[in-house]
Amino acid sequence: MDEKTVLPTTTPTTTTTKPPPTPSTPNTSNPNGRDKHALRRFLVAICLMVLVWTLCGLDMDLDDNDVLSEWSLEQMPLTTISTFTVPTTDVDVGGDADHELVALEAHIMSKCPDARDCLRELVLPAMQRVYSKVNFTLSFIGTPTNSDDGVACKHGPEECLGNIIELCAQKLYPDPKIFLGFTMCLTKNYHEIPQRSLIEDCALEHAIEFDQLNQCATKDDGALGIGLLRDSVKRSADAGVTKSCTIRLDNEIFCIRDGGQWSDCPHGSSVNDLVLAVEKLYRREL
Repeated sequence: MDEKTVLPTTTPTTTTTKPPPTPSTPNTSNPNGRDKHALRRFLVAICLMVLVWTLCGLDMDLDDNDVLSEWSLEQMPLTTISTFTVPTTDVDVGGDADHELVALEAHIMSKCPDARDCLRELVLPAMQRVYSKVNFTLSFIGTPTNSDDGVACKHGPEECLGNIIELCAQKLYPDPKIFLGFTMCLTKNYHEIPQRSLIEDCALEHAIEFDQLNQCATKDDGALGIGLLRDSVKRSADAGVTKSCTIRLDNEIFCIRDGGQWSDCPHGSSVNDLVLAVEKLYRREL
């Protein structure tokens, strides 16, 4: 507050005393000054409103959705890895004619949760880094039924059809960036396989013609699709593979995902472990 100036009650007649200067105060009559103060108060009020709105909104979301953290953990990894893309800044700089491609194979069942985890956590991230140095194959696990030249699948006929669809994608679009990305798109929603809407959505996402998949799976009353599946199942059986998901590198078991756990991984189960193993085999002398 401004100090009050106390003037004497009597003024000497012999001298003239000038009143002391009054301390300066902000010129509240200045329009510019009022505008600046008003603008500052307005901005502070807006910031407070935004902060309160954000906190209230976040609190409301958490109250209305008790499984928010579970949804985030389940959906984020799948969203970010469902599409097989090759970053231009990644480790893989391409293969060359002086080196032989390394055999990398994943043996799965289309409606198996371990297959989903295996592809999402290990196969796809590794392939993004070594795709040009491997010959990748996706094979399936089942039991041939010799009586009718068919195949029995662990999770039922729907899984057999899912296996055939994914094999048709591999046959029609042999580039792993296409068929492996398509397979992952289906596998992340494995419980919906082989619903037409899921297949159409994944086919559209990965530039695959749905009609071609349908023709492959149903040609000759399904004989072509069943033949692809029988050959794939036989390949897995000949390799001694019985668990989904089994990853083989250079025709040897690299790691197995079964029952939600990694096992039989002598070289490790991380992406870096698989990438290093591929690099070592790729650079071996022919």
